[in-house]
Amino acid sequence: MSIKGVVLLGHGSRAAVDEANQFLIRMAEMVRAELGLAHVEPAFMNPRSLRQDLAGAVRALVDRGVRRLVVAPVFLTDGLHLRRDIPAEVERLRAAYPEVEIRLAGHLGCDPRILAVILDRVREAI
Repeated sequence: MSIKGVVLLGHGSRAAVDEANQFLIRMAEMVRAELGLAHVEPAFMNPRSLRQDLAGAVRALVDRGVRRLVVAPVFLTDGLHLRRDIPAEVERLRAAYPEVEIRLAGHLGCDPRILAVILDRVREAI
């Protein structure tokens, strides 16, 4: 059985506000625990975040023996990153690692589960 991994891909924030990047790092830890996977990496689209990018996260997983992985974009809306940048980068990575199965998960989108969190936050504020 091949080793499985997950990359949580977020936009990221520049280094000056690095605490904003902690959200994705904490989410990766939560996904790791919830799925029982040892191989979960956060990655960031913003090159000024000074954090690991998608290629670096995939390389880290491949170096640890992962041969099947999912890239899960942590984006609410279907903007240019989701329509153009991320699929193009995933294709480059598939070409660079032909022995690795790389799947791209859907983005968060307008999901009723997100609505529940928004409603909770509004009710807390009221």
